[in-house]
Amino acid sequence: MKRILLTAMFLTLLCGAISLLDAAIPPSERQALIALYNSTGGDSWYHNTGWRTAPFAADGFTMPGTEGTWYGITVTSDHVTQISLDDNRLSGNIPAQIADLTMLKSLSLHSNAFGLGTIPSQIGNLTGLEYLNLEYCDLTGEIPHELGNLINLTYLNISQNYGLGGPIPSVFGNLVKLQTLDLHDSKQI
Repeated sequence: MKRILLTAMFLTLLCGAISLLDAAIPPSERQALIALYNSTGGDSWYHNTGWRTAPFAADGFTMPGTEGTWYGITVTSDHVTQISLDDNRLSGNIPAQIADLTMLKSLSLHSNAFGLGTIPSQIGNLTGLEYLNLEYCDLTGEIPHELGNLINLTYLNISQNYGLGGPIPSVFGNLVKLQTLDLHDSKQI
């Protein structure tokens, strides 16, 4: 009886481990998260729980399949669907690899100091994105016209980026689902 109980417990643990392996996000999405961490000073974030916790994979981050436990990351159906790293002392630049998060629905990075970085045009490739908040991030340059590709966007806030300027891209007319657009305290023409 004891042997049967131990075998059952072992099989339960093994099934749980296999389901964790099945829950791993695609490698390109993992690399995009790692690029975000590295390019925004992740070791200095206020909260980075889970990102670099032993045991480590060869890339220096917590093992594949754990990304849904990383602070600020939501994984649904084996894809990154939400990033929420608001007011978390991110600095540097938002990496172009953000575009590899093809199932991303929500990206919120407000109240971080990106050190006068720009909005990467590659964000425009995230056509499933519904929510984008880059308010008060020290962003500069022009608003990328590629944001007009975000046809599912309902919320866009890029306000209080005092170095962000230029004309509002005419392709914003493509954003037919947009319910909230906040550009205040930016230098739009």
